[in-house]
Amino acid sequence: MHWWVTVQYQQPLYDVRKSMQRPPLVLFAASLLAVLLVTKVGLSQLVVLESISISGSVESVSGNVLVVKDEAGKAYTVRVQPMDKQSVRLAGGQFLRSPAQILVTGSYTVKDLQPGQNIRFQCKLNRLGRTTGEVTEISLVTGNDEANGIKVMEEGNKPGVHSTCEIVGELSRVTNGRLVVKIPANNGFTRKSTLSIPLAKDATVGFSSDDIGRAGAGATVEKLVAVRLDTGDIVAKTLQIKVSNTTTARASIDDSLLAKYRHLSDEPQKPRLIRSQHYAFMTDVSERQSRIILDKLETMSLILSKYFGQIPSGIVEGFIVRDLSVWPDGLLTEPAGIAKIQGEAGICFNSSLGNRHRAVLYSCDDHGVIQHECTHGFCHLAFGSTGPTWLSEGLAEMGQYWKFDKRAVDINPRVIAYLQGSQPKRKLLQIAVPGRTDPGSWQDYAWRWALCHLLANNPNYAARFKPLAIALMKKQTGATFEVVYGPTAKQLAFEYDLFLDQLDNGYRADLCAWQWNRKFNPLAGKRRTQVKVSALLGWQATGVQLEAGASYDLAAVGNWKIAKDGGQYDADGDKAGRGQLVAVIFNDFKLSDPFPIGKLKSFVSPTQGQLFLRCQDDWNKLDDNAGELIVHVRRTPQAP
Repeated sequence: MHWWVTVQYQQPLYDVRKSMQRPPLVLFAASLLAVLLVTKVGLSQLVVLESISISGSVESVSGNVLVVKDEAGKAYTVRVQPMDKQSVRLAGGQFLRSPAQILVTGSYTVKDLQPGQNIRFQCKLNRLGRTTGEVTEISLVTGNDEANGIKVMEEGNKPGVHSTCEIVGELSRVTNGRLVVKIPANNGFTRKSTLSIPLAKDATVGFSSDDIGRAGAGATVEKLVAVRLDTGDIVAKTLQIKVSNTTTARASIDDSLLAKYRHLSDEPQKPRLIRSQHYAFMTDVSERQSRIILDKLETMSLILSKYFGQIPSGIVEGFIVRDLSVWPDGLLTEPAGIAKIQGEAGICFNSSLGNRHRAVLYSCDDHGVIQHECTHGFCHLAFGSTGPTWLSEGLAEMGQYWKFDKRAVDINPRVIAYLQGSQPKRKLLQIAVPGRTDPGSWQDYAWRWALCHLLANNPNYAARFKPLAIALMKKQTGATFEVVYGPTAKQLAFEYDLFLDQLDNGYRADLCAWQWNRKFNPLAGKRRTQVKVSALLGWQATGVQLEAGASYDLAAVGNWKIAKDGGQYDADGDKAGRGQLVAVIFNDFKLSDPFPIGKLKSFVSPTQGQLFLRCQDDWNKLDDNAGELIVHVRRTPQAP
């Protein structure tokens, strides 16, 4: 079912559709005068309140949502429609076609280049693969650019004469002043697949893209022209961002897959069948995108099979749709599935006949949506159902983020901002509701993800989560969240609150697990104790039970590192306090404010409780820390 929106411009008319599912993305009209929204209750008018110009820095980029901080520190959430998207969504869920002009540029040094990156440059090359002259200008190549290979710009007049060629290839290394680059063996110019080209001493490296996802936190927003609508949405018209080596978005799985399948066409195709070991779909996406999607899904299936120790009984089949207008009538038969696709969402229809199970996907071409719904399909084919809604949707959200040997949080930053900013926080039993319930909004999905991620990755609860999930999906009687986690309800609630407070991309729930099993005792008389404190872990138990009003002395010996390639620090840390030994007091499931310890510290305990210590570092940056300190603890001797 469509709800149509007529948008009046100074120039052409466009159609806008109202969303049926999923979190809000972005919406913008380039020369918008007025928008009349047709809703169930009648007509309401959407207008541009003002045109605004912003400069500052990037705080985060999530999909098509950009958060910018101006020079005064004020944050703006801006909706951006890239050129390759047909529309964007407002917070109210309406779609609008209005692409923004986006330019992300950067400049780097040759030392910033990394093996595996794809680069473009021009050089003089002959058919034997020999070069003359030096490379002076290099451009980083984004995943959606043309395939690696050789393009002849100016042909030499004789077979042995060097031609001016543009090379797009994978950087192997920079050594002895030369670029070593891999190119396809069937490049049509030379039989060589590895080229070694002299590099000018003053060679420069540049970067240009229309993908805002290439900008990382801290990148400079040189120009942002946008409009503010009466809905509160700010929508970009022109966006220019400058990145450096440190503010370029880190390489992702998508980057490596785009490089892997760069040789395939990215032109949309007519609907046809694509398949892999566990998936078979009709789709109109490009050959490149189809291989990337199947690659992601097979990787996800392997991770899920390894985690659950179960393989699906069949394949997930169905439809992945980029543009509904190119699909023949009658090929898509499920009205609910078509409606999800129209709303840029997806659904997996699961059915069973005895022990035979079937999973049929209807989805837009968004990779996250596809992985989410195919996780439902995997669970149904492997276990016969997807379990109660909290588990089903929590696992499906995890499914689109799971990566090989990666335990760190790596999700949409907008989800993190919502979970941290939402008040009050949802309680555990408000999330883990038994049975099938209304799936709800993306906010409901966020809470279910948070609970499932914590249970699956925190070693205090992980051993019970997998058998509980399997039992629930197999519909075994007696298996409930309350029965399994009831005995540790207080501990779980405490760690759940900490998880939400500390949550960020890069956060490791396994490294920050609370040490419940350590026994605590008071220090009496001249008794002293010592404890090892690792830079890699969160709060660590000392075994010391503090008494209110008593004085204690702590002395820390040793060094640790708070970055893989960084320097060593003692317990005093650096000038900003990073790497400093800090403490907190745990009492009746509440924590005191953290306080500094350093190499030597005497303090009077303001309350009774258990003493915990850790290395001061960002909670999402612990996994590259190394080393440990030996900390000696005693009660302060009384003066004679």
